[in-house]
Amino acid sequence: MDMLIAILFWLHLTALAFGGAAAFGIPAVGSRIPGASAEARPLLFGAVHTLSNVGKAAMAVLIITGPLMVWLRFGGTGGLNHWFWVKMVLIVLMLIAIILAGRATDKAAAGDMAALPRANLAGAAASGCLVLVVLTAVLTFS
Repeated sequence: MDMLIAILFWLHLTALAFGGAAAFGIPAVGSRIPGASAEARPLLFGAVHTLSNVGKAAMAVLIITGPLMVWLRFGGTGGLNHWFWVKMVLIVLMLIAIILAGRATDKAAAGDMAALPRANLAGAAASGCLVLVVLTAVLTFS
C-alpha cells in the first residue's frame, strides 16, 4: 500500500508541475498575442492551445490522484483540518477560471480580440488560485 501511495504522490506532483507550466506558460505566450502580426497569431494561439491541453490533462490527473491519496492514506477527509476545505474551494474556483479563460481564448482565436483581456484576467485568476492551492496543501498536510 505504501508503494501505491508513493506512486500516486509522484503522479500528483508531476501533474502539479505540468499544470504549473501551463498556468504560467499560457500568460507568457498570451501576452505576445496583442502585438503579434496577423501571420504570427495562429502560431501563438496554437502554443496556447497546446499548453491548455497539457493543463487539462494535468488537472485530470490531479483530480484522480488527490482523492485517491486522501482515501488511501487518511481513510477520508474526517481527520483533515479546515485548510483542506479552503483548498477544495480554491480548486473549484480555479476550475471555473480555467473554463472561463478557455472560452475567452477560443473567442479570441476565432477573431474576437476583445475577448483576450477576459482570457488574460481569468488565466491570472487561475494562476493565483494555483499558488493558493499549493499553500493550503502545505497547511493541510504538514
